[in-house]
Amino acid sequence: MPARYTHRIRVTSDELDLVNQVRAERLKAMPQKNNKLVQSAIAISELAKPDAEQADRGAVFGMQNATSPIAGELRDDNVTELTSNRIGVISDAHWPFHDLRQDADGNFYGAYLTAIEWLRSQNVGTLLLNGDMVDCYNLSTHEKLESKREWAWELDVSRTMLKHLREFFGDKVRIVYREGNHEERLKRYLATKAKELHGTIYFDELLKMREHGIEWVHERDKIAAGKLRIDHGHEWFGGGGVNPARNYRMKAVDNVMVGHVHKTSTDLFRKPLDGSFIAGWSVGCLCDLNPRYAPRNNWNHGVALVELEEGGNFTVHNKVILQGAVR
Repeated sequence: MPARYTHRIRVTSDELDLVNQVRAERLKAMPQKNNKLVQSAIAISELAKPDAEQADRGAVFGMQNATSPIAGELRDDNVTELTSNRIGVISDAHWPFHDLRQDADGNFYGAYLTAIEWLRSQNVGTLLLNGDMVDCYNLSTHEKLESKREWAWELDVSRTMLKHLREFFGDKVRIVYREGNHEERLKRYLATKAKELHGTIYFDELLKMREHGIEWVHERDKIAAGKLRIDHGHEWFGGGGVNPARNYRMKAVDNVMVGHVHKTSTDLFRKPLDGSFIAGWSVGCLCDLNPRYAPRNNWNHGVALVELEEGGNFTVHNKVILQGAVR
């Protein structure tokens, strides 16, 4: 006799008991009750009394010790909200290969210093370090060309740079550090080279962010400033191109700002049906524009300021840094 499948129906324990009781009585009243198949059905119906927990989750008639499903492993959709009315955004400094030089008299200059000095002059309430602030060169899978690039050296420089930023902007400015693809190199390194250390080494702890009151946004979580979404850029499949801002705006179908591509670009799009606008921005980098691994490129230095209004509307000032000035 072919197997027959039952449908899963959500019932209470009392309802299930009553149904099984009626079923058993009908089986006993059958003329051929001495038949072995009928006797077997009677025995099964008398045993089929799932507990309340089984009935609450939708027990199957005639089932004992029902197997529960296993919940899926899902990511929480966490969003960090930036609420200051003036928000500074920098990214891709790639410490210790940031564009900061020192002359013979000990004076510092370069795109990195130009960017943070301009943001301080704009009285920002929040500074967003939008990924790839640390290069993590020695942790990458790429070929190492410079022997001086050691992980311990990178860590020392990066800790000093974070401490400097806190002192430079003061305690009243909120500093948020978002994980970029270069910071993720630590996780990949541990996963492939030191699995035994997984869960014991964390990037924010290595850089001592908590000591300086710096917030850490990782696991590719989201950041929003009103109606503007801000990503590093590696969270999306593909990117770059002739106009990176257009590329990301088309993927997001919303207002979005990214770093990652080391190029300043802007794209504004008017929706033809309702007349509203959405836009994309990519912000320039603050690293060396002439690295040995990529001496021919079309990168540029840049910095951004977001003015946030009540209700979530905003204005983006996406600046290029040329010849020591923000333009």
